[in-house]
Amino acid sequence: MNATNSDTRTISRLLIANRGEIAARIARTANAMGISTVAVYSDPDADSPVVRAADRAVRLPGTTSAQTYLDTALILDAARRSGADAIHPGYGFLSENPDFARAVINAGLTWVGPDPDQIVAMALKVEAKRIAEAAGVPLIPGAELDDDASAEQMQAAGAAVGFPLLVKASAGGGGKGMRLVERPEDLIESVAAAGREARSAFGDGTVFLERYLATARHVEVQVFGDRTGNAVHLFERECSIQRRHQKVVEEAPSPGASDTTRAGMFAAAVSLTKSIGYVGAGTVEFLVAGSGASQEFFFLEMNTRLQVEHPVTEMTTGLDLVEWQLRVARGEPLPAAQAEIQRSGHAIEVRLYAEDPASGYLPNTGRLSLCRWGAAPRIRVDSGILEGGEVTSLYDPMLAKVISYAPERTAAADSLAAYLESMTLLGVRTNRESLAAVLRENDFRAGATTTDYLDTHEDVLTPQLTQDQHRRALLAALFAHRRRAGQSRGNLVSPGWRNVPAVPEFERAQVQFAGTGQPQAIRWRYLDDGDLEVDVTSGDDVFTAAADDSFTARVRFGSQPDLVRISIDRVDAPAVVHLVDTTALVVVDGISVPVLLLPRFVDAALAGGAAGPSTPVPGTVTLVEVAVGDAVVAGQSLVVLEAMKMEHRITADADGIVEEILVSPGQSVDAHQVVAVLTGEGDDS
Repeated sequence: MNATNSDTRTISRLLIANRGEIAARIARTANAMGISTVAVYSDPDADSPVVRAADRAVRLPGTTSAQTYLDTALILDAARRSGADAIHPGYGFLSENPDFARAVINAGLTWVGPDPDQIVAMALKVEAKRIAEAAGVPLIPGAELDDDASAEQMQAAGAAVGFPLLVKASAGGGGKGMRLVERPEDLIESVAAAGREARSAFGDGTVFLERYLATARHVEVQVFGDRTGNAVHLFERECSIQRRHQKVVEEAPSPGASDTTRAGMFAAAVSLTKSIGYVGAGTVEFLVAGSGASQEFFFLEMNTRLQVEHPVTEMTTGLDLVEWQLRVARGEPLPAAQAEIQRSGHAIEVRLYAEDPASGYLPNTGRLSLCRWGAAPRIRVDSGILEGGEVTSLYDPMLAKVISYAPERTAAADSLAAYLESMTLLGVRTNRESLAAVLRENDFRAGATTTDYLDTHEDVLTPQLTQDQHRRALLAALFAHRRRAGQSRGNLVSPGWRNVPAVPEFERAQVQFAGTGQPQAIRWRYLDDGDLEVDVTSGDDVFTAAADDSFTARVRFGSQPDLVRISIDRVDAPAVVHLVDTTALVVVDGISVPVLLLPRFVDAALAGGAAGPSTPVPGTVTLVEVAVGDAVVAGQSLVVLEAMKMEHRITADADGIVEEILVSPGQSVDAHQVVAVLTGEGDDS
């Protein structure tokens, strides 16, 4: 609300200037408070859950974020058209844009967030550090860089800070505009890349250097302030498990912060909050290094908005942070004093992304052919997508936040892992299996969760099925598919059927658990007692290659159409199969396993590779780093692509000469689009 007006204001209709899960989550609380809601949506989001659930919805013509959710004029026009008297920005997009906040206030609307001057004070990381230092908050060693800093000045600043270090965007957040630099010779290029990404994401390419604490914890304190001068903390969360400096697993309380460190962080966070007269929800982030009596903490930044991970605070305190935001925006005092705020138990949140951890976290696009968020005790799912929804390259690839609560940390981890493993989700690759593997991993369960966790635990990126689970998933998928194919032909037999039992039948399939797996040929013949003698072979040579795996099995269908009973070596167990086109989602031992059913014969015409380096995902070309005639070496960066708010480098597969460049900066490209043609240095063609 307007900083010059402390009178209580009424919010009767709230426009939510955001999309996805956070828009749906804000709408739930607003509706519970009797506040009418207005959703805004881009063309790709026309059928999103929040659009269906809101009292009113306003179309923002366009597809990209810049055309829609980042257009202040469009958002304000939507508020006018819908009769909204308040705007909640959620997180991301315009939530920390002071100009947007001012525009909302100047339009006579209630702004659900801190005052614009407070956003400015904390938005620029360099200025925020000065304010934090004045408030008595300890800082990490770092160095500022002038916009026109020379290479020599950058190297001198890097040497003063020490390596390894981070290049960070002053206006950044969410890992955008951030680079880890381990060697002095990589500093100049990293500063340029971070500045370019920051300029694209935030409109400000200013960066600074900061000492990198490789084994520190990322711990943050939730704070709230009101217009009467009150400020409180709602305890801490740990967010150390990150990929590309973006949080993946968050929990409350921190498993590694000592009581002394907690008390120090709480005091520092509240001191900083009061020093700027902060209003609304904020988060003060720290790095925590060491353990026990020698543990230290250092200020990172203050986020002037609701955090993605706020549900773990809600589940351990029993408080609704969105409700607190709306009450403070109306001019009310904080709903509770510090002594009244208590917490109990443990909560863990994971961010479910449409991405492939096994392939460098490449984002994935496609239609969610199956998407069913089942109910489970003490499990909360915040999602902004439904079955049939399309995951595009236009927005962040997060599908949902899944949160568990239990009296003890291990119980919360167990229930969350089991929920993830059994999730009915098919159509895009996700990090579901990797998240479950983290929750079951020994160091995680021991609380050894420093910011380098994923770098030192690469095994969680590609968790494996047991041999028995792999066998059962293959057979259940194949026989359920053959049964459906036979039924679709009336009384005709299924494909590949033989009337001589001794002659093997075969099919081809690919188990895609954790985004990995090779095509396999499965051949079997019927024994006299009805059992199957099964051979599984990698590759396409079905009949002559030696089997990688051989076993005896029996397949029986249950009374329900999706239930298959698989007996392997006389051990019987059920499997549930969901068939969607040529893909099966098979649930074995409570674990959902996607199985792609392949054509029985390989089409030789499809065996050829791409004609040059190509784009891994759809996106926008931001930089072409080579020219026609340049000599390049294997691994050299050719083109920089931005997709789903992340930067991807397309590199040369081998040494060669750039013969042709097929893309240009600003161009939108599809996945697998060739960006350049390279020829070998000695190629006479």
